[in-house]
Amino acid sequence: MRPTFLRLLQYPAFVALYLLFDWATYIEPLYGLNITPWNPDPALGLVFWLLHGRRAALPLFLALLGGEVLVRGMPAGPWVTLLGSLWLTAGYGLIGAALRRRFSSAALFDRRRRLFRWGGIVAVGTLLNALVYITLLCGAGLVPPAQWGLALLRFGVGDMVGVLVSMPLIWMLASAAGRAGLRAILWRGETLAYLALGIGVLYAVFGAVANAEFKYLYFLFLPVIWAASRQGLYGAALMVFGLQAGIIGLVKWTTAVEIAGSELQTLDAMLALVGFFIGAVVDELRQVSAELKQTLRLAAAGEMAAALAHELNQPMTALSAYGKACEYLLERGETGPVLKDAIGRMIVESGRAAEVVVRLRDFFRTGAMRLEALEIGALLGAVCA
Repeated sequence: MRPTFLRLLQYPAFVALYLLFDWATYIEPLYGLNITPWNPDPALGLVFWLLHGRRAALPLFLALLGGEVLVRGMPAGPWVTLLGSLWLTAGYGLIGAALRRRFSSAALFDRRRRLFRWGGIVAVGTLLNALVYITLLCGAGLVPPAQWGLALLRFGVGDMVGVLVSMPLIWMLASAAGRAGLRAILWRGETLAYLALGIGVLYAVFGAVANAEFKYLYFLFLPVIWAASRQGLYGAALMVFGLQAGIIGLVKWTTAVEIAGSELQTLDAMLALVGFFIGAVVDELRQVSAELKQTLRLAAAGEMAAALAHELNQPMTALSAYGKACEYLLERGETGPVLKDAIGRMIVESGRAAEVVVRLRDFFRTGAMRLEALEIGALLGAVCA
């Protein structure tokens, strides 16, 4: 009963978290509608769809409808609100289904090629979704026909930027492996340092240098590049999401920020793309390096096995010959010095085999070799014996 209850609890928890995202990012709405510069809540919906498939449709519809009623007060009226929520559920569902079909649950952001493919599906899907939704609002008279293009870009780009920036971190938080990866970096001194740098840069750009008309926005790339180059996609996702949350908070709860929404949308998108690209490259290089190390270890193991086989073949052959000789000696009743001499030679050869193993082990550990001078006469005598 407990696992079933926990599974069912995911649905109301998703709806509540979606409404929280919707409320927190309901900034600068166009005509009081759900047309804002940033919409990270669809990223949560897409992750939920990736995890649950079509079972996510009803919770997503309830979350979208709840946002219209509770966050915006249903400005479009009941019927348009219902139709708009139904379409957005279908549109986000189609994007989620496309992502679910193209990517496995563990292979969404682990390669640059997959990263760009994910970005392409999100970009095309959100813009097509916005095309139908804004046309519906325009047909209902809620958006003037002259403002159709503006509303389309504002809503479509807002969805696209919100998903591109937020979905990687939400996806990591939704999986056990992702949470483990985030925990591994979260409390490091370096992580706290670049998060602190991000807070400082946000304060400088949106506070201390506000009179400079935001000419210093490019400083926001510093913590993103630091995080991505040192901690890969995990660091990039954490830093990009943190910066977006900081920008949203500054715009929502302060009046000092006066910058065009399109500029902030472009900034968020560029921060995400640069950070994720660097992070993907760093992760790929680390994976290639790990695979190369493993290959070298296997090659070294193969060389060691071949060397052991070659070097041990000599004393083992001698041991076999002396053992067979002892059998012949015992069969003819020999118990004197000849048998003892054969047994002694077996002991010598076993010691020689052990010495071969020790020397090869030292060589493969440290590369050290022990070279010794031998008397050629003693060597030939041993071979003849």
